[in-house]
Amino acid sequence: MRNIEIGSDGRAFVIESNESEDFVIPLYQNTALETLTTAAPAVSVDVYLTVIDATAQGVAATLADGKIHGQLKRIHWKVVSGGTCTVTLASPFSASTDVITATVIGDWVLLLWFDQDDDGAGYWRILDSGNVLGNRATPTWA
Repeated sequence: MRNIEIGSDGRAFVIESNESEDFVIPLYQNTALETLTTAAPAVSVDVYLTVIDATAQGVAATLADGKIHGQLKRIHWKVVSGGTCTVTLASPFSASTDVITATVIGDWVLLLWFDQDDDGAGYWRILDSGNVLGNRATPTWA
């Protein structure tokens, strides 16, 4: 048996299940995109889509913890002409996925925030990645 409760604001919900699996309903923030152009920006968790435009230099960005269990975050690299661009996750799923590296124009990554207990001890998980121009080798994470 599964119960889904949606709060009066349409945003809060609880899922109860007698099944052994856990289910996550992804949450998309309906906000304007964010464009970052500085060398060491903090990627916002208040918007769904962040575009990193690294025209003049490489970028070493950071991504803080998500706000709510199921939050989606997409990061897209518009220009990567000045070197390697990285995003370091404050709380990754594992230490082997804490730094996402883009080296080619058009790289993108889709992340999901897991924090089932809403206790702040969650983590970002990489759901998908690719390149809008068809480059299959990028982005990478380590």
